[in-house]
Amino acid sequence: MSHNHNNDPATSAAVIIVGSQQLQNSLLVNLLGSGGIPRCSSAASPGVPADATDAGTLLFLVDAATLKPADALDSIDELPIADQKVRIAFFNLDGSEDIDSLSAHPAMNGAFPRDCPQDQLLKGVQAILNGEVWLPRKVLERYMAKSRSWKRPSNATAASLTEREIEVLRVMATGAKNTEIADRLSLSPHTIKTHIYNIFKKINASNRLQAVNWAQENL
Repeated sequence: MSHNHNNDPATSAAVIIVGSQQLQNSLLVNLLGSGGIPRCSSAASPGVPADATDAGTLLFLVDAATLKPADALDSIDELPIADQKVRIAFFNLDGSEDIDSLSAHPAMNGAFPRDCPQDQLLKGVQAILNGEVWLPRKVLERYMAKSRSWKRPSNATAASLTEREIEVLRVMATGAKNTEIADRLSLSPHTIKTHIYNIFKKINASNRLQAVNWAQENL
């Protein structure tokens, strides 16, 4: 069943602030609401509130200070979301976070450092809801330089992958999430994660974007 949404990205989307700092998150809900983004809520863990099931876009704004980014990405990836666009951004990131790796996730659309001013956070969320990617300039420049300099290792060939790993990689290259890959290949999400780990190791890729680029060149 399809839903009718108005043409304003901010009102046809729902923002879910995820993290255990409830006071901080309540203030963020108020900030976003006062900034023209009315459909906001907070939760301790990733999930889709009942009043957000009709939203065209779901933006998970995750507190990196209370949730490990990798765990949050896995949890969101496994949510039973069918016809809604999913976008993910992290806030409260500090220098120890591997933002380069996070920004390569297919659904990753934004990263906000711990010292990000409120007006920049609001501006960034609005940009993400409009389909843009919002990253600190230095992070974006570093990520672009890293991606451009990455070369596939000469000893990594399609022959080094098993038939099942090639199947997984080909489906991944379509932009499918882990749960979608699992459904398509009739495997468990845990098995898919294991295959992806082995694929990354064999082709020397550190994220999905590099793996997809490798697949496009070699499969």
